[in-house]
Amino acid sequence: MGNYPGQAAGPASAARIGRWIIPAIPFGWTWIPDFGIQQRAEGVIPSNVYLREDRLLAGNQLALYIQAQITMMKRTFLDPVIAGPAPIEFPDAEEAAMLMLKHKAMHQVSVFQVQHYVRSRNWIGIATLTTLESELLKVRPDFDQFMKLLRIEPVTG
Repeated sequence: MGNYPGQAAGPASAARIGRWIIPAIPFGWTWIPDFGIQQRAEGVIPSNVYLREDRLLAGNQLALYIQAQITMMKRTFLDPVIAGPAPIEFPDAEEAAMLMLKHKAMHQVSVFQVQHYVRSRNWIGIATLTTLESELLKVRPDFDQFMKLLRIEPVTG
C-alpha cells in the first residue's frame, strides 16, 4: 500500500489480506498489514476496519454462517443490539449481507460494529467497521467508500 492514503494503487501494488484486494484507503486512515485500516485520530479511540476470511464448512449458505455469528455475539457481549442481516451487493460475490451490532465495551462506552459478509463459493470475507457509537456518523462515509473500492480475488478454475 502506498504512503498516500486516499489514492488508488495499481493492481500490482494493491495491498492484500488473503483474497481481499485493497486498492486504496480513505484519506485520514492508515494501512495496517494483516489487519486492515485504522483512522488517524487524536483524543478518541480510533475507528478501524478489520478484514478477515473464513470458510463455510458445509453447504453454500451465507445465512447459516451469519446465524452462527449472531449466536456467538449473543454469548460474547452483554445485552447486544443486533440489526440484520440484510442483503447487500458486492462485486464478484455470490451473495453478501450486512449486520449491525451495538454493545457496551469497557467503561460502559457504546461500541458500534458494521459487518459486511461476502460469499464466493465456500469462501467468506468479513469486513468489520468498529467505532464508538458517538463517532459512527463521522466514519461511516469513509467505511462506505472503502467498501466500494474493496475487491475479492476471483476464483479461477
